[in-house]
Amino acid sequence: MKTVTRLSKLAVMISLLFVSVKAQDVPTTLVEMFGEDGFTIQTEYKTKNLSSGNWAQGSSMPFPRYYGGSVMYSRNDTLWLYVIGGDTTGSGDATAACLRYNVNTDTWEYIASLPEPLRTNAVTIIQDKIYTMGGFNAPFPALSVNSFYEYDINTNTWTQLTDLPNNVFFHSAESFEDSLIYILGGIDDSPQDVEVPIKAVYLYNRNDDNFREATEMQEASASFGSVRVGDKFYLTAGLKSTTELWNHTFEGEINNTNRANITWTAKANYPLSIYAHYGAAFSDEELYWYGGSTTTGFTPIDNVNEYHTMTNIYQADDPLPYKAMAFHGGIGFRNLRSVDELKIVVSGGITEAPESKGVVLTGQTWVFTDTISVQGLNEVSSESPVKYVLSQNYPNPFNPSTTIKFSIPEEGFVSLSVFNALGENVSNLVSEELNAGSYKYEWSAENLTSGIYFYRLQTSGFSESKKMLLIK
Repeated sequence: MKTVTRLSKLAVMISLLFVSVKAQDVPTTLVEMFGEDGFTIQTEYKTKNLSSGNWAQGSSMPFPRYYGGSVMYSRNDTLWLYVIGGDTTGSGDATAACLRYNVNTDTWEYIASLPEPLRTNAVTIIQDKIYTMGGFNAPFPALSVNSFYEYDINTNTWTQLTDLPNNVFFHSAESFEDSLIYILGGIDDSPQDVEVPIKAVYLYNRNDDNFREATEMQEASASFGSVRVGDKFYLTAGLKSTTELWNHTFEGEINNTNRANITWTAKANYPLSIYAHYGAAFSDEELYWYGGSTTTGFTPIDNVNEYHTMTNIYQADDPLPYKAMAFHGGIGFRNLRSVDELKIVVSGGITEAPESKGVVLTGQTWVFTDTISVQGLNEVSSESPVKYVLSQNYPNPFNPSTTIKFSIPEEGFVSLSVFNALGENVSNLVSEELNAGSYKYEWSAENLTSGIYFYRLQTSGFSESKKMLLIK
């Protein structure tokens, strides 16, 4: 298995012998764009506690990398950012080395290496399993791969799964419920060695280890920002072609009876045409998009934009602490019992060199911390209940806030949603994996009108609805 070491200049020159057949249509390595002397690998960092607003600098990665996959994982009160694969040299030499960052203790450690090196791979998570697929396992002109792997967090082991239906890179992966993974878009370079963004969406079911086709995206795109909240995807900007960026936003709603059916709807345009940016959901109504590049080369930015799903409006937020693209990120909540602290982590990637002299492959890590309002999900007991319970909300009638309590006897995917009297979904309160325990959700209906509403708790083995009355 490949280990992460500092690449010497001689090794870079050797790797270039294998890269110079033709220029890649859309560059995925720094060497392609700037040559071996046109960028810097940042391996030393000043030991100082920097801060930028609510951002604080954490421990740097053991070695810089970009274009790896990443996902946040939480257990009890601890958060980890997992970083899978990537490029640590700038020349397209994918790494099999994987890391995790403990947000609580500000420490990095290596975990089991991938069965093969990967870069520009996609990553998603279901319960205690991390999934990664596609990307490159070697420098260009090697084609992308269709490899698909599962990592067990508990045993620290990798398992190879059924290959993807196509060779792909710059794609996205989003999990849904407790068994489904959607592979969205990207660039398929297998047909006649041509790099073209695709519309394809494939649905993987881990229960039978098989793929099927899902409804295509409205437009072919690659390296876009993606977020799933509840039964909806939100895709922003990305590569329209290998030479052109765009700023389109699409919402994709998953059908309740046939998960392969997705209804795509165009939304407000993203404020910039970018790619290689990161998306994160604070709630089903607030999405955030970080960094990216404003050219098809490597032009990192520090922009942060907030998107409101209910109003379909973007607005600028405080910038990142450094200009970054192709970095690794995650979002999670600490102190589950009180849900009083939001954590966002960004690490590594490509940043701007001092005085705009080229770019830097960096390993710096920054953590955003913010307190959140009482509204939201709180765990009131971690003891395993003996059965599923959905309690009547209190107070009822209410104006505008109320509390919904429920208990689940086993770990699994939980959905708690609110519907109006016409059966229309007006809010997805919970849509995530939860441990066995008792919970309460503090919900505010300040944006809704008076009337009868229904809330429904649903898991793989339980479903119950109750009525509540909003009086303003």
